[in-house]
Amino acid sequence: MNTYDVIVIGAGPAGSMTASTIASKGYSVQLIEKKKEIGNPVQCAEVMTNFCLENVNLKTDKRWIKHKVDGIKFVLPEKSCFYSHIPALCIDRGEFDKWLVQKAVEHGVDVHTSTSFRSLDGKPGDWIVSTLKDNSKGKIIIGADGPSSLVAKQLGLLKQTNYFRGYQYKFDSSDVDYPEHNFLCMYLDEKFCGGYGWVFPRGDEFNIGVGGHGISIDILDAFVSSLNIKKEKKKQMNSGLIPFNFIFKSRADDGVMIVGDAAGMTNPATGAGIHAALFSGKLAGEIAIKALSSKDISLTNLYDASIQKSSFLHPSYYKTAIYFQNWSNEDWRSLGNVVNGVDFSTLTLWKSFLLGLHHPRFFLKSRQMLTIRKAMKMNEKYGW
Repeated sequence: MNTYDVIVIGAGPAGSMTASTIASKGYSVQLIEKKKEIGNPVQCAEVMTNFCLENVNLKTDKRWIKHKVDGIKFVLPEKSCFYSHIPALCIDRGEFDKWLVQKAVEHGVDVHTSTSFRSLDGKPGDWIVSTLKDNSKGKIIIGADGPSSLVAKQLGLLKQTNYFRGYQYKFDSSDVDYPEHNFLCMYLDEKFCGGYGWVFPRGDEFNIGVGGHGISIDILDAFVSSLNIKKEKKKQMNSGLIPFNFIFKSRADDGVMIVGDAAGMTNPATGAGIHAALFSGKLAGEIAIKALSSKDISLTNLYDASIQKSSFLHPSYYKTAIYFQNWSNEDWRSLGNVVNGVDFSTLTLWKSFLLGLHHPRFFLKSRQMLTIRKAMKMNEKYGW
């Protein structure tokens, strides 16, 4: 049985970031992944901001950058719109995941693919991880095994889960007649059940999808049809569960930390999760190093309080998501009357107040709008 300082379960961005951070300081790390091929199949809209990388000390790489956009265009019923001018990167998520794992390998991480986690036994500092292939020993365990995390469930850390679902088609640009190539387009409408539809240009491709509670493939097909795009032209389809509201006893315990989607780090208002995954992975890695260097495995408990203080779990995101679930198209149209053509970053509190005076329905939702504005301002910094 092989023995490691740390065993990381799941080789997505969170797991790879954790493994790479720890191994860079000379500790032995095993990274296990159930997929045969790292990064595939892709279950992601494949977008992040430059700040996402800067915040975890990563640099861009041409191998996984597909396209660059100027920001987001929010499209409301009757085609009114507003903007968020925050530059973003459209990426090849499969290649990005492979790149992260390769960086981990360069630091000495022992990577095992096609390896499904089965159970965790033992005690802090002397854990035994069983997979469908073999067993390994580790002092610290990192649960990075996605939104259906077995690690968090087996340890009794995860008390309640609430998901929404996303569906996405990938098209060649030659098969899509769409006017916008410089902005990510997000469609806000009651038919998306509190979520949204998206059209993300990617240079030679488009990702077109829908996400929300109660979303189905039929809603995606109807959305694609409304854009005058033939769904038969799609070259790929993917779908997946997206954490909406996870309730934890704790995201850490003695010798254990839960990161990324497994920790419910995804933004419930937008479904974005790459930045949160990388941030939580780096944080868990740093705390693991502290625990190992001091020979005090219980220091992993510091992770829960630290991640709770991060912007990624700010309550304004969840409140915004709940508000949007209850908005009708009349509400969206009212918002469109107020902000049509506006760059959201220029919408100060005073300007919002003055606009609201001329639009009673908007003014009546002023408390909600303050929360939504807070969430969107944070999104503009930390990424969608």
